[in-house]
Amino acid sequence: MNWRAISRRLLPYALVAAGGFLLAYLFVAFFIFPPQIVPDDGKVPQVVGLLFDEAVTRLDAAGFKAKTGEERFVELAPKSTVLAQSPPPGATEPRGTEVILDVSAGQRQVQVPSIVGMAQSVAADAIDKAGLELGSVSERESQAARGAVLEMTPPAGTSVAPSTRIDLIVSSGPPAVDAPDVVGQSYAAARAMLEQVGLRVGDVITDSLATAPSPQTVISQTPAAGSRVAPGSKVSLSISP
Repeated sequence: MNWRAISRRLLPYALVAAGGFLLAYLFVAFFIFPPQIVPDDGKVPQVVGLLFDEAVTRLDAAGFKAKTGEERFVELAPKSTVLAQSPPPGATEPRGTEVILDVSAGQRQVQVPSIVGMAQSVAADAIDKAGLELGSVSERESQAARGAVLEMTPPAGTSVAPSTRIDLIVSSGPPAVDAPDVVGQSYAAARAMLEQVGLRVGDVITDSLATAPSPQTVISQTPAAGSRVAPGSKVSLSISP
């Protein structure tokens, strides 16, 4: 038998068999075990500094998945800003790999303590213990004791960043009054005038050398008429015999 003739007859069958084998191989390679046959790696994009949602979008476009990692307070980084990523930018990884993103929780917040009514020194200590700073201190006349806190800015209960300055308005004491002029008045009239404006009679000295139209006339007073004094202050009088 002519082997060449036989070979020619079998060649088409061999080609068909080989083609079928190749098709089967390609099917298995691409549809059953594609990762082992066709690697699908990519470079991890840089997302540090982006907001978390923006980082998710960029990673997704590159074929990677974002996963939230550690969340920590950072004074200068707005909330949800990506602080770090793992794997790092530029690393070659299989697509679909999870990229862990550490994000900012924003600035740590503290509450302003309630210090209205406290003495200034006590209030300053409470501000310091809360991690805040004492700001400007101004005074205003008030019936409250001198140095008592009347107002604060920001108000108590406000959430603020650490080291925020707290401004205070404290009492300078009750409003001052003008001492009335009681010289020339009788002692009884002078006493009534002083009590009418919230003052009191202090020391009373009888000046035996003084001359006056009538006895117990006020010759002089201390503080002098028109002086600004605190309510309840005493005014000393010198009267004639």
